[in-house]
Amino acid sequence: MPPQVHSLSHVALTTPDLDESLYFFQDAVGFEEVEREDGTVYMRAPDEFAHHSVSLAEAEEAGVDHIGWQTADAESVEGFAESLEGEGIDVRWIDAGEEAGQGEAIRFETPSGHRFELFYHMEKPDAPAEKRSKLKNKPYAECKTNPVAPRRIDHVQIWDGEAQELARWMCDHLGFRVQESWDEADGSRWGTFVSANGVKIEAAVIHDDAPSPPPKFNHVAYKVGSDEDIFDAAAAMREMEIPVDGFGKHAISRGTFCYARDPVSDHTIEFNGAGYLVFDPEWEPVRWQEADLIDRQWAGQHGGSVNVPY
Repeated sequence: MPPQVHSLSHVALTTPDLDESLYFFQDAVGFEEVEREDGTVYMRAPDEFAHHSVSLAEAEEAGVDHIGWQTADAESVEGFAESLEGEGIDVRWIDAGEEAGQGEAIRFETPSGHRFELFYHMEKPDAPAEKRSKLKNKPYAECKTNPVAPRRIDHVQIWDGEAQELARWMCDHLGFRVQESWDEADGSRWGTFVSANGVKIEAAVIHDDAPSPPPKFNHVAYKVGSDEDIFDAAAAMREMEIPVDGFGKHAISRGTFCYARDPVSDHTIEFNGAGYLVFDPEWEPVRWQEADLIDRQWAGQHGGSVNVPY
């Protein structure tokens, strides 16, 4: 069996002011801190069991260190290392524990420069006793955490000057499949939406038409419990004077959204609801043309999040 990616795991971000950015990630959005090690803060959403789904470290500029994907089994890490090196891609091995809570991993860059990490094992530490839920299948008690905190990681959006080629490479070399796509009126591809499992999107790969654009990261999305939580999150961000870059409902994926942005780093968290799951092994991708809809947003408006570099 060929190596397989199981699901999106985490994003590793940098910020020019760690303490100020933690106000956004922890106090406003509501991520729970799991561990601090060597200047990096590891966090997770209240409904996540894995050690972390987002990490934050201080650097001269805001950026993205890597996007982490968990494989289906331990053998897949070695299998991907061999296949990627066979394609001429430089693969760096990461020792277990080099990234807190995580087992052995590989890091590499896609042909266009997006930095990915593949690993299998990640620790599942208990929540602190004072925040732990009495339900064994729930890490944190909602009454003891930020009430608007999103529940779990959902997808990332990345931008690339050759986005269609990148999406095709992810399908051919990492086993993703296309769920939806959007073509402009001239037939050019604006976005390809891919997943390694049954969720509607794990990576939105968007075309960047800037001249010679470097690879960029736009946002990481987290699931909320209901569409009503989208409005509660928007209201909470307004109360805490956090920039909100629009909210509404996408046509692509049918997901509801609220984009909240850290004023210090411009890193954006999408509170994401609704959508659908795809379990059909004979699924045919949904292909959108610009003429199909007046706007890619079914309701509301996306004001435009800020892209950050790797």
